[in-house]
Amino acid sequence: MPTSILGFIDLETTGHDPLGFVDSPAGKVLTFWHEIIDIGCVFVRSDTLENVGELEALVIPQHPERCIPNIINHFPERKARGEWKDALSLNEAILGLLSACHQYGEGNPIVPGGQNWFFDWSFLVVAFALTQVEEKEWSKYLHYKRFDTASMAVILLRQPGEGLDMSLFSLRSGKLQKALGIKPEPVPHRAINGARQALEVFRKLEELKRGGSSR
Repeated sequence: MPTSILGFIDLETTGHDPLGFVDSPAGKVLTFWHEIIDIGCVFVRSDTLENVGELEALVIPQHPERCIPNIINHFPERKARGEWKDALSLNEAILGLLSACHQYGEGNPIVPGGQNWFFDWSFLVVAFALTQVEEKEWSKYLHYKRFDTASMAVILLRQPGEGLDMSLFSLRSGKLQKALGIKPEPVPHRAINGARQALEVFRKLEELKRGGSSR
Protein backbone atom coordinates (compact mmCIF):
# COMPACT_ATOMS: atom_id res chain seq x y z
CA MET A 1 0.00 0.00 0.00
CA PRO A 2 1.56 3.36 -0.99
CA THR A 3 2.35 5.89 1.71
CA SER A 4 -0.19 8.69 1.61
CA ILE A 5 0.87 12.31 1.43
CA LEU A 6 -0.49 14.87 3.89
CA GLY A 7 -1.05 18.40 2.65
CA PHE A 8 -0.93 21.09 5.33
CA ILE A 9 -2.85 23.93 3.69
CA ASP A 10 -3.32 27.45 4.95
CA LEU A 11 -5.34 30.18 3.24
CA GLU A 12 -5.26 33.88 3.90
CA THR A 13 -8.40 35.81 3.04
CA THR A 14 -9.86 39.32 3.02
CA GLY A 15 -12.30 38.39 5.79
CA HIS A 16 -14.23 35.64 7.51
CA ASP A 17 -17.25 35.11 5.25
CA PRO A 18 -16.86 33.29 1.91
CA LEU A 19 -20.50 34.12 1.12
CA GLY A 20 -22.56 37.27 1.64
CA PHE A 21 -25.54 39.22 0.36
CA VAL A 22 -25.78 42.13 -2.08
CA ASP A 23 -28.81 44.25 -2.81
CA SER A 24 -30.53 43.87 -6.18
CA PRO A 25 -33.85 44.98 -7.67
CA ALA A 26 -35.19 41.53 -6.75
CA GLY A 27 -33.96 41.83 -3.17
CA LYS A 28 -30.91 40.45 -1.42
CA VAL A 29 -28.89 38.00 -3.51
CA LEU A 30 -26.37 35.50 -2.15
CA THR A 31 -22.94 36.02 -3.68
CA PHE A 32 -19.24 35.33 -3.11
CA TRP A 33 -17.92 37.81 -0.57
CA HIS A 34 -14.50 37.67 1.12
CA GLU A 35 -11.74 36.17 -1.00
CA ILE A 36 -8.59 34.07 -0.88
CA ILE A 37 -5.47 36.23 -1.20
CA ASP A 38 -2.70 33.79 -0.25
CA ILE A 39 -2.28 30.00 -0.48
CA GLY A 40 0.40 28.01 1.32
CA CYS A 41 0.81 24.24 1.40
CA VAL A 42 3.44 21.88 2.81
CA PHE A 43 3.41 18.29 1.58
CA VAL A 44 4.79 15.53 3.84
CA ARG A 45 4.92 11.74 3.94
CA SER A 46 2.33 10.40 6.37
CA ASP A 47 4.71 7.82 7.87
CA THR A 48 7.84 9.92 8.49
CA LEU A 49 6.41 13.47 8.19
CA GLU A 50 9.30 14.21 5.85
CA ASN A 51 8.76 17.37 3.81
CA VAL A 52 8.52 16.47 0.11
CA GLY A 53 7.50 19.84 -1.30
CA GLU A 54 5.86 23.22 -0.77
CA LEU A 55 3.60 25.61 -2.63
CA GLU A 56 2.91 29.28 -2.04
CA ALA A 57 0.93 31.70 -4.18
CA LEU A 58 -0.46 35.19 -3.73
CA VAL A 59 -3.91 35.70 -5.25
CA ILE A 60 -5.33 39.00 -6.48
CA PRO A 61 -8.87 39.59 -5.13
CA GLN A 62 -11.63 41.00 -7.30
CA HIS A 63 -13.11 43.03 -4.42
CA PRO A 64 -10.25 44.27 -2.20
CA GLU A 65 -12.57 46.97 -0.84
CA ARG A 66 -14.40 44.26 1.11
CA CYS A 67 -11.32 43.50 3.23
CA ILE A 68 -12.19 43.82 6.91
CA PRO A 69 -10.33 46.35 9.12
CA ASN A 70 -7.24 45.28 11.08
CA ILE A 71 -7.03 41.89 9.38
CA ILE A 72 -4.25 39.71 10.77
CA ASN A 73 -2.47 39.28 7.42
CA HIS A 74 -2.24 43.08 6.93
CA PHE A 75 -3.30 42.71 3.32
CA PRO A 76 -4.10 46.39 2.57
CA GLU A 77 -0.76 47.65 3.87
CA ARG A 78 1.25 44.89 2.20
CA LYS A 79 -0.60 45.35 -1.10
CA ALA A 80 0.15 49.06 -0.96
CA ARG A 81 3.85 48.18 -0.64
CA GLY A 82 3.62 46.16 -3.87
CA GLU A 83 3.63 42.60 -2.53
CA TRP A 84 0.69 41.61 -4.75
CA LYS A 85 2.20 43.11 -7.91
CA ASP A 86 2.76 39.68 -9.48
CA ALA A 87 -0.15 37.88 -7.80
CA LEU A 88 -2.04 35.17 -9.66
CA SER A 89 -5.69 35.04 -10.59
CA LEU A 90 -7.80 32.72 -8.45
CA ASN A 91 -8.11 30.34 -11.40
CA GLU A 92 -4.31 30.17 -11.83
CA ALA A 93 -3.78 29.66 -8.09
CA ILE A 94 -6.36 26.87 -7.76
CA LEU A 95 -5.01 25.05 -10.81
CA GLY A 96 -1.52 25.46 -9.36
CA LEU A 97 -2.64 23.95 -6.05
CA LEU A 98 -4.23 20.95 -7.75
CA SER A 99 -1.16 20.50 -9.94
CA ALA A 100 1.08 20.49 -6.86
CA CYS A 101 -1.21 17.96 -5.16
CA HIS A 102 -0.92 15.73 -8.23
CA GLN A 103 2.87 16.13 -8.33
CA TYR A 104 3.64 15.52 -4.66
CA GLY A 105 0.86 12.96 -4.22
CA GLU A 106 2.46 10.96 -7.02
CA GLY A 107 -0.89 10.53 -8.72
CA ASN A 108 -2.85 9.75 -5.54
CA PRO A 109 -5.11 12.24 -3.72
CA ILE A 110 -3.32 13.96 -0.86
CA VAL A 111 -5.00 14.05 2.56
CA PRO A 112 -5.60 17.77 3.23
CA GLY A 113 -5.73 19.51 6.58
CA GLY A 114 -4.30 22.23 8.75
CA GLN A 115 -4.94 24.48 11.72
CA ASN A 116 -8.61 25.49 12.02
CA TRP A 117 -9.10 23.62 8.77
CA PHE A 118 -12.88 24.05 8.76
CA PHE A 119 -12.38 27.75 8.00
CA ASP A 120 -9.96 27.12 5.15
CA TRP A 121 -12.09 24.38 3.61
CA SER A 122 -15.15 26.68 3.50
CA PHE A 123 -13.18 29.10 1.34
CA LEU A 124 -11.63 26.37 -0.79
CA VAL A 125 -15.04 24.92 -1.66
CA VAL A 126 -16.21 28.37 -2.76
CA ALA A 127 -13.02 28.82 -4.79
CA PHE A 128 -13.73 25.54 -6.61
CA ALA A 129 -17.19 26.82 -7.47
CA LEU A 130 -15.83 30.15 -8.69
CA THR A 131 -13.26 28.46 -10.91
CA GLN A 132 -15.75 25.81 -12.08
CA VAL A 133 -13.75 22.88 -10.71
CA GLU A 134 -16.33 20.23 -9.88
CA GLU A 135 -15.97 17.61 -7.15
CA LYS A 136 -15.38 14.86 -9.70
CA GLU A 137 -12.27 16.81 -10.72
CA TRP A 138 -10.82 18.11 -7.43
CA SER A 139 -11.40 14.75 -5.71
CA LYS A 140 -8.69 13.28 -7.97
CA TYR A 141 -6.17 15.43 -6.08
CA LEU A 142 -7.68 16.00 -2.61
CA HIS A 143 -8.95 13.12 -0.49
CA TYR A 144 -12.48 13.49 0.86
CA LYS A 145 -11.18 12.70 4.39
CA ARG A 146 -9.52 15.65 6.16
CA PHE A 147 -7.85 16.50 9.47
CA ASP A 148 -7.66 19.53 11.77
CA THR A 149 -4.65 20.11 14.03
CA ALA A 150 -6.59 22.39 16.42
CA SER A 151 -9.11 19.60 17.09
CA MET A 152 -6.26 17.13 17.55
CA ALA A 153 -4.67 19.47 20.09
CA VAL A 154 -7.94 19.74 22.02
CA ILE A 155 -8.16 15.96 22.28
CA LEU A 156 -4.54 15.46 23.39
CA LEU A 157 -3.93 18.53 25.58
CA ARG A 158 -7.24 19.24 27.29
CA GLN A 159 -7.56 17.58 30.68
CA PRO A 160 -10.78 15.66 31.42
CA GLY A 161 -13.28 17.82 33.26
CA GLU A 162 -11.73 21.11 32.14
CA GLY A 163 -13.77 23.77 30.42
CA LEU A 164 -12.95 24.36 26.77
CA ASP A 165 -11.02 27.60 26.21
CA MET A 166 -10.30 27.59 22.46
CA SER A 167 -7.70 30.37 22.81
CA LEU A 168 -5.45 27.72 24.39
CA PHE A 169 -5.47 25.84 21.08
CA SER A 170 -4.96 28.87 18.85
CA LEU A 171 -1.86 29.75 16.87
CA ARG A 172 -3.12 33.31 16.56
CA SER A 173 -3.06 33.76 20.35
CA GLY A 174 0.38 32.15 20.57
CA LYS A 175 -0.77 29.93 23.43
CA LEU A 176 -0.59 26.69 21.47
CA GLN A 177 2.98 27.39 20.35
CA LYS A 178 3.94 28.07 23.96
CA ALA A 179 2.26 24.88 25.20
CA LEU A 180 4.06 22.76 22.60
CA GLY A 181 7.41 24.54 22.60
CA ILE A 182 7.09 25.80 19.02
CA LYS A 183 8.76 29.01 17.90
CA PRO A 184 6.34 31.88 17.17
CA GLU A 185 5.42 32.46 13.56
CA PRO A 186 7.48 35.06 11.70
CA VAL A 187 5.72 38.29 10.79
CA PRO A 188 3.93 39.30 8.69
CA HIS A 189 1.43 36.48 8.81
CA ARG A 190 1.61 34.53 5.53
CA ALA A 191 -0.13 31.39 4.36
CA ILE A 192 3.05 29.36 3.94
CA ASN A 193 4.06 30.20 7.51
CA GLY A 194 0.65 29.09 8.75
CA ALA A 195 0.99 25.81 6.87
CA ARG A 196 4.46 25.23 8.32
CA GLN A 197 3.22 25.97 11.84
CA ALA A 198 0.34 23.52 11.44
CA LEU A 199 2.89 20.86 10.47
CA GLU A 200 4.96 21.68 13.56
CA VAL A 201 1.85 21.29 15.73
CA PHE A 202 1.18 17.91 14.11
CA ARG A 203 4.75 16.77 14.73
CA LYS A 204 4.66 17.87 18.39
CA LEU A 205 1.36 16.10 18.95
CA GLU A 206 2.86 12.94 17.45
CA GLU A 207 5.73 13.24 19.96
CA LEU A 208 3.21 13.48 22.81
CA LYS A 209 1.46 10.35 21.58
CA ARG A 210 4.80 8.55 21.72
CA GLY A 211 5.34 9.78 25.26
CA GLY A 212 7.81 12.55 24.40
CA SER A 213 8.00 15.94 26.06
CA SER A 214 6.30 19.00 24.56
CA ARG A 215 9.08 21.21 25.90
